[in-house]
Amino acid sequence: LQNLELEDFAENYITSLFNGGQLCGEYFLTWIRGELTCQTLLSGLGGNKLQYHSQWAEAYLKKVEKAFGRKPVWKIRDDKVPKRNITWSAPTLYLFTHAFNWKSPLCRSDTGEAVPIFLLPVDFQQKEDLVRWQSEYVLYDRLWLNSGSLEIPAYKELADPKSDLSTSGRDLCAIIEKATSVPTYYFLMRYSAPEPGDDNRPCPGCGQAWGYPQPPDAPFHHWPFRCEHCRLVSTVGVEINSRHARIGQWNPSRRKKVGRK
Repeated sequence: LQNLELEDFAENYITSLFNGGQLCGEYFLTWIRGELTCQTLLSGLGGNKLQYHSQWAEAYLKKVEKAFGRKPVWKIRDDKVPKRNITWSAPTLYLFTHAFNWKSPLCRSDTGEAVPIFLLPVDFQQKEDLVRWQSEYVLYDRLWLNSGSLEIPAYKELADPKSDLSTSGRDLCAIIEKATSVPTYYFLMRYSAPEPGDDNRPCPGCGQAWGYPQPPDAPFHHWPFRCEHCRLVSTVGVEINSRHARIGQWNPSRRKKVGRK
């Protein structure tokens, strides 16, 4: 087989591990002394183990073994390998990511640490849905940061609890909560506000009060807005813009069942 054909087999296998949440960030394929080497990031300890492989990953692994004549060899190069994985056993969890995040989007509320997707007690399709949701979120966040012609449409996807992106994310939160029995919240972006502080706005999902004052030095994962009914968390807007502040605000005329009953 030619090198390009071998690379195709390897990339299909690597992609399947990304889809299962076993790998994260980026990867680089290089040929070194006749051997194909992949440099990538494991989402957590044991992420490369067969027990976490989906049926697609197992199928691609068999093709790799046949093409290369042996199994892949894994070597950990990190000088600071953690002793244990971050688990989902926490008081609450929340789904949050951003344009430059390469870790899992599911975080513990008590520490803010990312929980590897491959460890979640959900099926492989749901793990892949989580990975795809994060990819979509990152795309919208980058479009918004670029401040081009798609800035406002992208912001609507990020800040509106009824957008397609938010609906998908909230549905995933409901799936995770059902599987883990841990309350799981969805982070709703808030950048524009009608006035400084923006402390008294109602929950955009149900219209009820949702402000939980936090001390100035509160950790990043302690959100000042939290609705237990809608499972939404958010921040105070930082840009005073009354027109854009309407995006994602409570609007009783747009009532719609989203994410959970």
